[in-house]
Amino acid sequence: MNKPAETIRLVDSEDVFDYPIPSTERLESHYFISFHYRRWLKSEFRNLADLDVRAVGFDLFCEAQDEAPVGTLPMDERLLAKLAGVTLEEWKRLCERPIGPLYGWSACRCDNGHMRLYHKVVLEIAKEALGMREDHLEKRAADRERKRLKDLPGQIVRAGGTARMGEDAVFIMQFDQFLLDYFEGRQRRPNVVREALEKWSIEGASGMNLHQI
Repeated sequence: MNKPAETIRLVDSEDVFDYPIPSTERLESHYFISFHYRRWLKSEFRNLADLDVRAVGFDLFCEAQDEAPVGTLPMDERLLAKLAGVTLEEWKRLCERPIGPLYGWSACRCDNGHMRLYHKVVLEIAKEALGMREDHLEKRAADRERKRLKDLPGQIVRAGGTARMGEDAVFIMQFDQFLLDYFEGRQRRPNVVREALEKWSIEGASGMNLHQI
């Protein structure tokens, strides 16, 4: 929180920081942040900003934890004013101060191509929170995979496939990955699984012939 803000503007340059946290990442259980109070007390922002600017700036640090990607803020001043809980006119007045509420925030490019604002310290806090949840995230991913593999045989039969397909463990593993690669984001309803089976048959995925299963 001790680096002056760079000019906030929309850019499309190789020099823009690529934000490392995916926009799809969520911190559902992230109800508190690690507060390094000595770092805050000694920061330029706290010691140079007016009291009202300091309060709004701190609120933005907290609001960023619920944004997507985690730890970022929108660039639209109307949305920033809403997050800060002030009117647009008041927001503009605060930003005209020598030390404004966006002190230390810079433009970044997110994985979805959107331009947003990030703060080095806020990013550190978000990454720490993600690190603490790494084991939990791995467990959730493993649970989702087990459920997909368990449900897939029945989904194949309902889509017109054979019972032998559902009993072939190798095919189930390969077809699950095939669905992830080509049909990610689509619910595995009969019409979608049927389309995937037809595509698999045409492309002859992994050299496995559906008529042999």
